Amino acid sequence: MTKIFKLTNNLTLVLNEMQSTRSVATGIFVSCGSDYEEEREAGISHFIEHMLFKGTEKRTAFDIACEAEAIGAQMNAFTARQMTCFYTVSTSEHAAECMDILSDIFFNSTFPAEELEREKGVVIEEIHRSLDDPEDVCFDKLSFAIYGNQSKGRPILGSEETVRSFDADKLREYMARHYSAASTVVSVAGNISEEEAVKLVEEKFARMFAERGESAVLPAAVRKYSSVVTEKPTEQAVIAFAFDGYPYSDKRSVALKIAAGIFGGGMSSRLFQSVREKKGLAYEVYSVSGAGKDGGVFEIFLGTNPDGAEEAVRTIGKEWRLLVEKGVGAEELKRAKEQSKTAMVLGAESASSVMRSAGRAMILGEEAFDIDKALSEVEAVTEEDILSVVRECLSPQKLAASYVGKKLSKDIKELLSEARRDNENQ
Repeated sequence: MTKIFKLTNNLTLVLNEMQSTRSVATGIFVSCGSDYEEEREAGISHFIEHMLFKGTEKRTAFDIACEAEAIGAQMNAFTARQMTCFYTVSTSEHAAECMDILSDIFFNSTFPAEELEREKGVVIEEIHRSLDDPEDVCFDKLSFAIYGNQSKGRPILGSEETVRSFDADKLREYMARHYSAASTVVSVAGNISEEEAVKLVEEKFARMFAERGESAVLPAAVRKYSSVVTEKPTEQAVIAFAFDGYPYSDKRSVALKIAAGIFGGGMSSRLFQSVREKKGLAYEVYSVSGAGKDGGVFEIFLGTNPDGAEEAVRTIGKEWRLLVEKGVGAEELKRAKEQSKTAMVLGAESASSVMRSAGRAMILGEEAFDIDKALSEVEAVTEEDILSVVRECLSPQKLAASYVGKKLSKDIKELLSEARRDNENQ
């Protein structure tokens, strides 16, 4: 059972006691990611994620790595569009030591000049690697196709120009604006008692904030629904489409997620069977539904030979039409529900997965993640629910597209819409 505590400075602790495990996972989630950045600071959330491991007042970067590995702990971080997370996973006997390290890097990082300059080079190499990866380029351009040059449309990594402009003062100023107690959630899961967890989080995190601060405000964004083509002499064409989705807290997002599973979520899904198994046009084809605080997205991804791209997109267009016109059948809905429930149940057996799910739920939905409630919501989805959400979200007027590969004769967004119209007339 998930328990929520409001500690000193109103810091939120989300606790999941799992006495059957021998591990403890602790995550510090900050309601701050690339969606919160101004244009001049694009990539700063991700850069701070890197820099918090580069030295504190009492630990060098090498000390941080060595201390974590000396107790066998896993220590890492990630930056998403609407959150940044720093976490550890260890045996239960080392939970306090892990929290001490996390607290130190979170509150006491000094951003040494030499480390800062070195890490700029590391992140710039990460940007270069991403630019060489057609799939990364495709999804970054898809974000731009949806939002244009707004924060949501820019890459999480930022650009080489913005990264080179960062200095210690800019990092501290950004953290002062966003890394407040009000915007932070500490998620703890595993073999730890309520008494110990509350005591450690109070001491290591809650009291360390100078004051409560204000919750970060997510900038509003307007969707553009455009199409972006990136010509590259690659052997494979990489294509992604995006439709509207629902916010994390909107219960309709559950039905849309199930719909994505039926449409392209596994080997028995419609896209896998029609595009790969029946026509052999792609190795990878899938669909997913994601949700944030202020909205969501239903995405379709395809990697195919440029010569077969048009036929593959036309096949997707046909399946799109069938989904929004006729909905789904009872058997495939049952199959998708079981897949979704199994994924949740398996995740609930891992302290690390539970920590992430609980932290994410508090950041995006401001409520506790309850697996029994989540399972019930999945089970309650009906064929009518699926038809309603796909008709609302998968509209031609709510379509954005991104293409990376050799030049095509037609715009990829228009090609998909045309394929749907052609199938309507058959």
